[in-house]
Amino acid sequence: MTAISTKMIKSARRVLEVLEYFDQAHPTATVMDIARSLGYPQSSTSELLRCLVTLGYLHYNRYSRVYSPSIRVGLIGAWVEPNFFRDGLLLSTIDTIANATGHTIVLSSALNFHVQHIHVAAGSKPGSIPVHVNDTESLLHSIVGRVLLSTYSQAHIRAAIHRLNAEETQPELRVRVPEMLKELEQLRARSWGFEVNHETGHGAVVAMIPPQRGSQRIAISVVASADVIEEQVDEIYDIILSSGLYQGQIAPAQRAAEPGFLPYGKSRQPLHA
Repeated sequence: MTAISTKMIKSARRVLEVLEYFDQAHPTATVMDIARSLGYPQSSTSELLRCLVTLGYLHYNRYSRVYSPSIRVGLIGAWVEPNFFRDGLLLSTIDTIANATGHTIVLSSALNFHVQHIHVAAGSKPGSIPVHVNDTESLLHSIVGRVLLSTYSQAHIRAAIHRLNAEETQPELRVRVPEMLKELEQLRARSWGFEVNHETGHGAVVAMIPPQRGSQRIAISVVASADVIEEQVDEIYDIILSSGLYQGQIAPAQRAAEPGFLPYGKSRQPLHA
């Protein structure tokens, strides 16, 4: 066996050992916790954990400096023995919503100041919008990003907006902080939103999945053509709201027709700094 293949096998084993390290006794861990427990060098452990965060399999809390498994870890192998694994409420609800709408259903989470799609149920209707696992979107310039961002504290939101504005190379895509904060406050109150973009021809209805204690923030989106979203936004949201995930958990929808609720992309352009 060559040195390269030996190194690859060693790396693969370490990835699995790190994921298996997290359990009820170790829901979170620092670099040193994992390095000491598994007997790895600290430098290579740090590099491996950063890689797993980038891929979306671990979440890193920048304040407490601890790692924890993301929802993607729970979705690995969900297709094996479907009668056993897919009995969980989350995946079965996604299937229910997909069957009821015929459109593409996407689970997304915030990762390193962007949105990452972590699970996709392809639409069954002709012309369904294709979305792929690991696709990313802007945190500020997508409705799923802003719905996710709205769930964080004001301090975290401001820090994210300032950082993203500073890193934005296109000045016309930088946003005005007060106006973005106002929109995010509206989204926080509703826990959902929608977007239509006639330039791309795409649209989405997005809702936050009711959080479980200690769980990762996850948004569910129904993605379809812009025309379909415009015509069916309330119907689609009602389908999401009536699913098992939301029973008794959130208030009835505040409709998009309410004054002042303007979905990004429908009647507004990106704001200048």
